[in-house]
Amino acid sequence: MPFINDKLEYFARQQRLRGENIATLEEINESEPKDVEKRTLQTRFRFDVEEVMEHLRARIFGQEQAMRAIEKMLKIVKADLSDPEKPLYVGLFLGPTGVGKTEIVRILAEAIHGSREAFCRVDMNTLAMDHYAAALTGAPPGYVGSKEGSTIFDKEKIEGSYSKPGIILFDEIEKASPQVIQTLLNIFDNGRLTIASGEETIDFRNTIILMTSNIGAREIYHYAEKRFSFFLKQLFYHLNPRFVGRKKTESTLEWIVHKNVEQTFKPEFVNRIDDIITFNWLKQEVLDGIIEKLLADLNKRISKYGCCLELQSDAKALIIEKGFDKRYGGRALKRAFRHLIYVPLAEKLLEGPSTEHSVTFIAHRDGDGIRILDKDKLAV
Repeated sequence: MPFINDKLEYFARQQRLRGENIATLEEINESEPKDVEKRTLQTRFRFDVEEVMEHLRARIFGQEQAMRAIEKMLKIVKADLSDPEKPLYVGLFLGPTGVGKTEIVRILAEAIHGSREAFCRVDMNTLAMDHYAAALTGAPPGYVGSKEGSTIFDKEKIEGSYSKPGIILFDEIEKASPQVIQTLLNIFDNGRLTIASGEETIDFRNTIILMTSNIGAREIYHYAEKRFSFFLKQLFYHLNPRFVGRKKTESTLEWIVHKNVEQTFKPEFVNRIDDIITFNWLKQEVLDGIIEKLLADLNKRISKYGCCLELQSDAKALIIEKGFDKRYGGRALKRAFRHLIYVPLAEKLLEGPSTEHSVTFIAHRDGDGIRILDKDKLAV
């Protein structure tokens, strides 16, 4: 019976919290006031929605619309309102590259399970051919490897535990073959996948299923740079009956990605997705927050040397100048940070002798590069 150990632990903990030895369900009902029972949410999940969202907002910038959608999803999962015969949630993340679609899944796994790797990631780019569907279901009977029942799915990470949901990410879903997409339809419908050998079943009914896609990324960038020509080129879509009747409040960015989703996937696939969440391209005002996060991560790593780094405003401005590109999002900014900061910092650490006291380095702009100086020596 799945999750039996977690169930036993859960009920034992509930008894300890009450401070009494309750043996039966009848005694539990008799021992609690009826008004308290009505006010208390009895849920098997032990993650805190507010703590998870705080963790996400501290690391994902400029995606408040996506944050609100994730928060709604977590509340539904926490309250255990999902259909017991289907996955807890099926979501599709769309938008430009480098804006945090994959990163948000890693952070979600870290917030719920305590590890950024506590989820099953399936790179759909490797499943572009029809016969690669066997990588999901295992080789059919009569074929090599059928008896082993091997699959790329990590059953433990997918099924989770009684108190915490499993998480699976299908990355770049648009690159999967039609046969692979058909396999996913069965999972979305039934919440289970039977391996082709017939000897094992993977249960997705306790799983948050997330998918990412860069569908429409080129059109998004074209719209951002050349809006007038974009609308002239795409005008006929507004006259297409498939798109007539869109809500006027729907943003142009959402319209672009939804149009491409309906052109890429069949209606039966789109109809089984609980939420289609559109991520925005990064804006100038969130870049400082991203740099501060990169700096904080770097300072954690160099703390073992007894030192830390501070960035002056001119250094930040140079990183943004060299690294901000809408087409590549946060990845371009991260590359610029690595090139401009990591190299001079590494040279500074390697040239100087180790000291017993802590050292603070200052990074400031020096022409088209950044120079690292010792703060104490600079003050002198």
